[in-house]
Amino acid sequence: MSSRKEELLILLKKSPKGLTAQEVADHLNIDRSNASRYLNELSKENQLTRSTGRPVVFSLTSTVSCNQRKKACLSSATEVKEVATPMTFQYLVGNQDSLKVSIQQAKAAILYPPRGLHTLIFGETGTGKSLFAECMYNFARASETISSAAPFVVFNCADYAQNPQLLFGHIFGIKKGAFTGADQDKAGLVAKADGGILFLDEIHRLPPEGQEMLFTFIDKGEYRPLGESSQVHQANVQIIGATTETSDIFLNTFTRRIPMVITLPPLKNRSLDEKFKIVSLFLKQEANRLNRRIIVERDAILAFLLYETIGNIGQVKRDLKLVCAKAFLHYKTSQLDYLSIQQKDLPLNVQKGLLKVKDSDELMSFSSNTSQFLTFEPGYDEPVWSKDPALDMRVYQVIDEQVAKACHESKQLDTLPELNLEKLVTQDVSNYFKTYVTELSKKDIHHDLVKEDYWELANYLLQVAEEKLHREYSDRLRFTFALHLQGSLERIKQGSPITHPDLNKVRRAYKEEFQVAIDLSTYIEDTYHLPIPLDEIGFITMFLALELSDQPDCSTGDMVEVVVMMHGEQVATSMLKTAQELLETSQGVAFDMPLTTDVKEMYDQLKNYVWTRRANLTQGLLLLTDMGSLNTFGNMLYEETGIRTKAISMTSTMIVLESLRMSGMRRSLEDIYQSVQGAFESLIRTELHPQLTKPLKAVIVACFTGEGVAKKLREQIQPIVEKEGIEIIQLQYLEKETFHRHIDELMVTYDLLAIVGTVDVHYQNIPFFSALDMFDSKQLAIFGRIVTEEVPLEQIIEGLKDNLPAVGSVSTLIQLLYQVVTHIQQDLKLMVDPAVTSGILIHLAFLVNQLKEEPVTRDFQNLLSFKKQYRLAFKIIHSQLLLVEKQYQVTFSEDEIAFLVQMFYQSSV
Repeated sequence: MSSRKEELLILLKKSPKGLTAQEVADHLNIDRSNASRYLNELSKENQLTRSTGRPVVFSLTSTVSCNQRKKACLSSATEVKEVATPMTFQYLVGNQDSLKVSIQQAKAAILYPPRGLHTLIFGETGTGKSLFAECMYNFARASETISSAAPFVVFNCADYAQNPQLLFGHIFGIKKGAFTGADQDKAGLVAKADGGILFLDEIHRLPPEGQEMLFTFIDKGEYRPLGESSQVHQANVQIIGATTETSDIFLNTFTRRIPMVITLPPLKNRSLDEKFKIVSLFLKQEANRLNRRIIVERDAILAFLLYETIGNIGQVKRDLKLVCAKAFLHYKTSQLDYLSIQQKDLPLNVQKGLLKVKDSDELMSFSSNTSQFLTFEPGYDEPVWSKDPALDMRVYQVIDEQVAKACHESKQLDTLPELNLEKLVTQDVSNYFKTYVTELSKKDIHHDLVKEDYWELANYLLQVAEEKLHREYSDRLRFTFALHLQGSLERIKQGSPITHPDLNKVRRAYKEEFQVAIDLSTYIEDTYHLPIPLDEIGFITMFLALELSDQPDCSTGDMVEVVVMMHGEQVATSMLKTAQELLETSQGVAFDMPLTTDVKEMYDQLKNYVWTRRANLTQGLLLLTDMGSLNTFGNMLYEETGIRTKAISMTSTMIVLESLRMSGMRRSLEDIYQSVQGAFESLIRTELHPQLTKPLKAVIVACFTGEGVAKKLREQIQPIVEKEGIEIIQLQYLEKETFHRHIDELMVTYDLLAIVGTVDVHYQNIPFFSALDMFDSKQLAIFGRIVTEEVPLEQIIEGLKDNLPAVGSVSTLIQLLYQVVTHIQQDLKLMVDPAVTSGILIHLAFLVNQLKEEPVTRDFQNLLSFKKQYRLAFKIIHSQLLLVEKQYQVTFSEDEIAFLVQMFYQSSV
């Protein structure tokens, strides 16, 4: 806080009824405009209150409310750790590099006998001149050039630039009777700084008269207060001035009296290593002040190192403060135990720093030695700059207060504006599927991009289908089917989920093809020993049901735009052309970036393209890049154009091919992005953020307004879930597809245990309970077990470890069976009570042990009719049990499978 504000607060403390701006100006002998500015600043800082009438009266905020506010705002994450380590030259970043000469000059100025040298510090705004001056003061104390109690007085010359008389009085003091109202002697800054250092910030704002006032004092160490005519006063004061201007603005007679001139370098002239240390230091300080860990994405750090700053270090510090404030808000609303900063969270001007990424040795070294995320922990011994504006915690306090207010008013945190869920768009699955195959199957295709075993598999399956369905499939469709099988089976091998957007509709529309697809999936399972999920059977069904049109619809307005952008001459064009020829499509666009082309110029080309095509990009844009700065374009494009954009790096021809294939299917941007990432994660660098903590558990409460009934339901289930730390998220249900996309977005962060609402919602195999269920004691009890109980695997393993001698590791068996039972529930679209799930696990474990020892002869009554009734369930359960049969060399009879089908359906909730 400036000395002027401190004076003002002291004055108001003596005036409990408050003062107007004019009264403050009269008391402090300053212009009314300056007085008004200080009062308004203190009012914004919540240190003063304003009256509502005229004239406006300012008074100190009451002590009680201040203490209450401080207690509320500094709770938990905003509690500031007090540290007393003074700021000295050794803590300055660059003390052995860019600032080495400046520090040597400063030390010489302090140590020069007998009283040191007056000094001018030149530097652009935000280069750290005030901090450097304080380091000079602390060095003077440490070297015993001045006493440890010597004063360090700071004055901003802009305060009195237009009033030389008041300026003189403020610097040198005022003699009683010097002018009307001067009823007592008043010491000036020179007297207050006696024995120490007077720091004159913005010294270039001193008018010529102001500069001349200092001549006599600088020359002889003598001065006379305003109105003093007889007595000469003396003071031992070293003057340090700071300015953003050049020496030309000063009188020659003034600069001759300042022997030491120090120039601080702008941030753009400092090394990348120093910039990284500066950013790291600020982030450590924020972690310290918040007493919370901060995790920062590597690209976010790079952006801060490279973006253009007008305000140098000061601007970096302000921008980091704002980003930390945004992260703090997310931390408060998401109930995390750390703050997370990602590239997409940065202001656009900071993100554009990534356009300046160059392949220099310095940057390459930084990139290769830095992990995807950097962690800044609290608790280190932090040097303190007494005038550091970043010490101000009000921004976090305001967030704390607003979140607490929202909670108090029962506003759900998940609908705060900062979360901004993307607007969701979906397409009719039959239409996009037909268009996809039509586009990809216009002529014979090379087989190079599909492995031979997948070619053979596709040909065999289609041959079987031709015989059963009495139709013929072209070679072109065989290619698309083989490509699809290759991608899907690779995903199944990796354990990645496959979800069909409208499986029930396909089953109803194509009953004959669906039955054939079940038979084909059995062959795939027997050949590859992989469980084929029901959703994949749905996709196979759609291939079997396709009837190609001779005149395909070439419209691309409702497809995701695929853009290939790569370094080098014709690299992107060549890769895209290859994929287009293979798929006989004109879809997609290439941008080649010669190595001599500036990154910003390339970004501008892409941005202009997006702007001109904006009306046709309603489904979003998928950007495929090779490396480097191109990877960062996605977030910036979305910020500047509003077009949803996803970027994938380390692109290969197969990635381009798969992206075009799925875009042609009218698949959504999110679907394409996730599918390509999953299918080719061994080839590309994943850009999905690692799960730093276990997913939070949550229950969705849904109704048409998001309030009303939802609020009542929330009150009904809160006693059940709050003990388990399960979050309740209220969602508005106005449109089905949008609601589904909201669920998809939430599933990235949360483990959604159930949906409760007035609307019948069955999606993603999440258990649904109606509003009526929540007021039925039996259904409410089931809800409680579903969301709060877990299958006690460790207890089951411990209880069975001495009772299954034939299976080897009991733990391995139980873990496998749990996976199988979970998949069965997902494929059957039903949910079993956790206690019943435990019983099924134990039943299967003993059954496997018995099958290993001797055959089981147990008959299921009316097996044939039961199997006919539950044919699909038999298929699903048998598919999932294939892994168990293979690993333990056992065979489950149809009778045992029937008993399992019965268990699941009779026990489902």
